[in-house]
Amino acid sequence: MGINRLIHKFSKTYKMKRIKSMIIVSILLALLSNYGCDSMEDNFKQYLEEYNYSGKIDSLRVYPGFERVVLAWDNPKDQKSKSIKIIYGADSTVVTYDTLVDSVSIEGLDAGTGYEFIVFTLDAKKNISVPTSITAFPVSKAFVDALTPPSIVVQTIGAEQYISVIGTTNVLMRFAGDIEYTVSGAGGFTQSGKAQLPDMEGKPQINLPVSALGISFLPPGEYTFNYKVSVFPIVGNLVSVDEVWLTNTQTVMVQPVVINLMNTPGTISESNNNSPGHGGENVDKLIDNDPGTKYLTFQNTAWMMWKMERAFAATKYTLTSGNDDDGRDPKDWTVEGSDDGVTWTVLDRQTNFPKFPQRKYKISFLMPNRTAYNHYRLNVTANHGSGLFQLADWILYYDSGQQ
Repeated sequence: MGINRLIHKFSKTYKMKRIKSMIIVSILLALLSNYGCDSMEDNFKQYLEEYNYSGKIDSLRVYPGFERVVLAWDNPKDQKSKSIKIIYGADSTVVTYDTLVDSVSIEGLDAGTGYEFIVFTLDAKKNISVPTSITAFPVSKAFVDALTPPSIVVQTIGAEQYISVIGTTNVLMRFAGDIEYTVSGAGGFTQSGKAQLPDMEGKPQINLPVSALGISFLPPGEYTFNYKVSVFPIVGNLVSVDEVWLTNTQTVMVQPVVINLMNTPGTISESNNNSPGHGGENVDKLIDNDPGTKYLTFQNTAWMMWKMERAFAATKYTLTSGNDDDGRDPKDWTVEGSDDGVTWTVLDRQTNFPKFPQRKYKISFLMPNRTAYNHYRLNVTANHGSGLFQLADWILYYDSGQQ
């Protein structure tokens, strides 16, 4: 019995120890489990707070300028992105911006050197986003110096003389809208002009009226033009954001200009109110430059007035005889100029002029006139004996070769 009690006691003690061991193991497992969960939670928090990227910019664009570039982009919509960081150049220059700017100008770039620009966003803890990059070439002074300045010609279009600037836009540049020039010629002639032409931006040819110089026409001769034109250089297929000025000096030979003043805007009238005239031979036939038509009035004298919208210095005129009866040809007349149609200045006078040698015959008359008028009058005071007066054409001209 003593042995049985001993075995029973030992068994009971063993069970107690086993239970204690199991309790200890359970406690240890619980502790380990809690520690593992805490560690995983800490790692997850660390992932959220330190390794979640700031948002990436989108649509990075570049615009070349003179020794600079302008970068622009679309910022992300996330709430983490707070600022911008840019790295560029061989030396990895870094610039940062404290806010989410969406465009910047990078200045002082080496002439003609290509640059890679890498743009990041930063979060509040300065963690960077996935990068976005682009390569650009700023406009260099050497590039600008190699551009060919536009050339200049002086030409007449209709009743206007123009300074035409040719080659203002091509594959390497685009006209920016501004021209400045000084014109000098014989006899100490000097005039300057400046034009701002935003509506002509990008045009390959610009026509500037000579009247912008305060004169009607440049007389024939040799002139020197000193001028500069604003352009936007084009690098690759990108137009620069900065305009530059191209300067040039050019000698231009101006040719004589002859303008039929009856082709400029104006109205014709006559003293006898002979409208519509006999068989349609009214006064508007006088300025149609057609010898087959004529003006006829049932008086042996008449005046005819040409009123223009713009003043010109008429320097010559032509008269063309009618188709019949040379007794109706003019014999005595004056050609006169006026600013207001009231006060007249005699520019040419003909007295006892013979009959025209044949019908529909044109004769030219020069006038030493240098004054621009917008009213001109042919005043016929006698004919060659008929009770009627007729004339096929009266045409006034401006001829710069006579100035």
